[in-house]
Order: sequence, then C-alpha cells, then structure tokens
Amino acid sequence: MPTTKKHPKKAINSAKSYSIFATALGPAAIAWRNGQIIGLLLPEASSASLRKKIAQCFGDCDLAPASTPTIARLIEQIQGYFAGKPVDFKKARLDVSDCTPFCQTVYEHLRKVPAGAIISYKALAEACERPNAARAIGLAAGKNPIPLLIPCHRVVNADGRLGGFSAGGGTSLKAQMLRLEDIEVEEKPALRIKPALLISDCDIDQVLKQLSQADANMGSLIETAPRFNLEFNANTSIFQALLESIVYQQLTGKAAATIFRRVLELFSGKHEVTPLDIIRAGASELRSAGLSQNKVLAIKDLAQFAISGNLPEHAQMRLLSNSEIISRLTHIRGIGRWTVEMLLIFKLGRADVMAADDYGLRKGLAAIRGQKELPTPAELARQGLAWKPYRSIASWYLWRAAENYKIV
Repeated sequence: MPTTKKHPKKAINSAKSYSIFATALGPAAIAWRNGQIIGLLLPEASSASLRKKIAQCFGDCDLAPASTPTIARLIEQIQGYFAGKPVDFKKARLDVSDCTPFCQTVYEHLRKVPAGAIISYKALAEACERPNAARAIGLAAGKNPIPLLIPCHRVVNADGRLGGFSAGGGTSLKAQMLRLEDIEVEEKPALRIKPALLISDCDIDQVLKQLSQADANMGSLIETAPRFNLEFNANTSIFQALLESIVYQQLTGKAAATIFRRVLELFSGKHEVTPLDIIRAGASELRSAGLSQNKVLAIKDLAQFAISGNLPEHAQMRLLSNSEIISRLTHIRGIGRWTVEMLLIFKLGRADVMAADDYGLRKGLAAIRGQKELPTPAELARQGLAWKPYRSIASWYLWRAAENYKIV
C-alpha cells in the first residue's frame, strides 16, 4: 500500500519581544507576540527602575526593535499621549489570552471607557454582571498587563478617590494620566476627582462680575435683566427627571403636565415612579394616559436602561464630566443631546453647560448682539468659551434676552 508523506505542521511563531522607548514622563517599554500587544510598562522615573520592571514582567521576552509598522505606530501614539495629544487606542490589537477569563471580561469592559470618562469599581462590577465583586474587579485591574491601552487608570472609588495604581508612578502617575485626558484631579486632602462645579457652589455676585468683564454685551444684559434666580430640582431621581423629559417632548407645558399627571395616577398617584413600575406596566395602559407609541417605547427603553444598572445615580453623576453624561444617556431611545443638557442644568445644577443647538440661546445671542439673524450653533459655542466656567448662568440670561426679541 502506498504511503502518504506527511508534511510537518508549520510552527506558529510565538516568540515574545519587547522594545524600550522614551516618553515625556520617562522611559517606557512595550511587549508583543505575533504582532499583538501582551504587555506595557508605563513611564518610569529612571532607566534603572524600568530595567527592574522589565526583569519582573518581560523576563521571557527578547529585546528587539519595533520592526513592524503597527508596533512602531503604536509606540508613536503612546509617546503622543504622554506629550498631551488626544489619542484613541481602541484599535490597538491586544492579546490577554494568558489572563483568566474573569480578568479578560473586566478588561473588555474597561476598554469601553473612553478618554475623559471614569468609572467606579462598583459600576464596572455591574457592567461585568458581577455586582458584588467590586473587590475582585480591583484585583483584576491591579493585574492589568497592558495599562493605558486597557485603561485601568480610569477606575476610581465611588467617592472619587483615585485608589491604587500598580504602575511604577503609583497614584501620582494615575493623576497625571487623568489630567492628560482633561479630568480635573484635586491634590488635597487626597488625590480625588474634582466634582463638577455646581451653581449652588458659586458666588453669584462674583460670577456676574466676571461675565460682565468677559463680554460687554452680556454685562449690559445683566444690568437690565432680572436678578439670576434659576430654579432646579435636585430632589427627584435621575430616572424620574428623564421620564418627565420624554413625556414633555414636543408638547405644550400644559398638555405635557396633564399627561405626566395621568402617568403618575396609573401607579396610585405616586410622586416617584420607579423603573420597575414602567417595566411592569402594559403598553396599552401607558397609552391610556395619553402617551404616543414612540414615547411608550422610549420610557420602556429608559426603564430597561436603569434596571440594567446603566443609569448613574447622583453620587456617580457628580464625578462624571458633562460630555460623559451626554454620551451615556443619549444611548436611551428618545433622549438626545439637548435633553441631557437641560438635565445637566435644571436637574443637576451644573454651572458650565452650553446647549449650542438650543433655539432660545441662539435667539438670545442675536438679541444682545443686535442681530436680525440667528447665529449658528457653532457661533454660539465659540462665543460661549468667553463665559466659561459659568455658561449655564450666561444661558439663563440669554433665555431672558430671547423672550421679547424678534428674528427676521
């Protein structure tokens, strides 16, 4: 019988390599296998401390030049990041196959946290469907072999404290990285995320003086308009506020208030409706209160979003930037950017929000400039830079200016 000659299988190249490179914060090193990143050592204070880390972490890797364009390009991006340039690492090819399945899950969710955003250990545990595993999440983050590309520096304690960081620079390096991403970090009494500025924290007299000095037209408006007296409701839940926003969309205030009252009456006249209430309610029951089919679908989606643990509570909201809150909440059906911006001002009391697409604000800017045509949203956004960090307060005055102004 003729024999079939067997060809030996081609060996898979599983050699591990690493390369050292300079950054604005000190020397760093990166390791790869088959073109995929398996390790990254963040900048160290000295070459000696980096070599010590290399011996600990890359002992089975060979020193090699960054020979492939992909690796060379990634090194350039990392250097750019530490030089203060905005960089998106989501397309970087990573290999965490040597990590446990639990760690891999944690790292998968961590990679979804964008620059400029943070997440608490508790929220990350909930995202991983392990709500009681916040401690285990912290341990997994501490074992992260590819920091920065898997952004464990964006995980903080629920109270905003930065917590630990296993990289050589410790929490000081973590703070530097967050600042590179435009996240403000306080130094004292401990390193922690600086909460967003609230209107209630402002000295209104000083704010009005600063706005007047920054913009003469705004100053004239402040002199003639009523005294700033923005009212916002911090008592109701985030869920209730968004529910009410959906109900009020595209309706007059009186009609919307009537429908919203009927929605509350469906649940024995509760003042606070819960996500579970909405989940359990039938579509026909909700329609009977006067809601359109689209609004029923929207509030159902909102309730599911909340039940799934994706809707931040007040304490967590305080630590999130405006852009991150907008990014998160606009995933909900029927919730657009403008709706979230109004939530930021009137519910959360944020001092520095500029809803550039708002018709009333554009009309108000035209009024104080004496223009007969509406400025574009981009023009309003550019002008708003002069009013930072008090753009919500400036907005209140623009709404007053718009009330009796006619646009041709």
